[in-house]
Amino acid sequence: MVAILIVLLIISQLISFYFIILLNTKVAKFKELEVRQDKLIREMDDAISVYLMEMREENNRLIQELTKVKSKNGQQSMQPFNNEQIVGLPEVVQQKVQKETQENEITHAPKIAVPKSIVKNAYNRQKTQPAKAETAGNQPQKEDRNKGSLDHLLVDESEKSFEQQVIKLHHDGKSIEEIAKITQKGKTEIELLLKFHV
Repeated sequence: MVAILIVLLIISQLISFYFIILLNTKVAKFKELEVRQDKLIREMDDAISVYLMEMREENNRLIQELTKVKSKNGQQSMQPFNNEQIVGLPEVVQQKVQKETQENEITHAPKIAVPKSIVKNAYNRQKTQPAKAETAGNQPQKEDRNKGSLDHLLVDESEKSFEQQVIKLHHDGKSIEEIAKITQKGKTEIELLLKFHV
């Protein structure tokens, strides 16, 4: 009788050791997962803080460039920029100045109310035009006459958003540095965008 009790006691101890080992491995897995999540959170915080620092530096640099331009052209600040004035500036500033002058010209242009059906037809024609243009070569197109007044209303389909462009370049096998050069953005910004979208 005593031998049976001793055997049962040993078996119950072995079973309890087995369950203790199982629980210990599960706890270890949870700790590993927690450490990994903490590491990912720290990496994301670091990436975002670096991105914000780069943005702050770029903003400060842009403000300095604009103040230099304003101080140089203090008396001519009320006049729109000519192409000769823009040539001496960095490319990013040149693009922004040209965009602002174009926006000013658009806002001063008289606005024409166009029915939605006409805009829709023009948009559909514009979508089919690239295929026709490739087959026809450099033949003059009849739609160009109507397109002139509706150009500012139509969206060019070939233009993609910044995110789509970066993701496409990444899928094409471009490195982060190459994508940053092509899009004229910071490497950290590209890394963040790819990290969140891919």
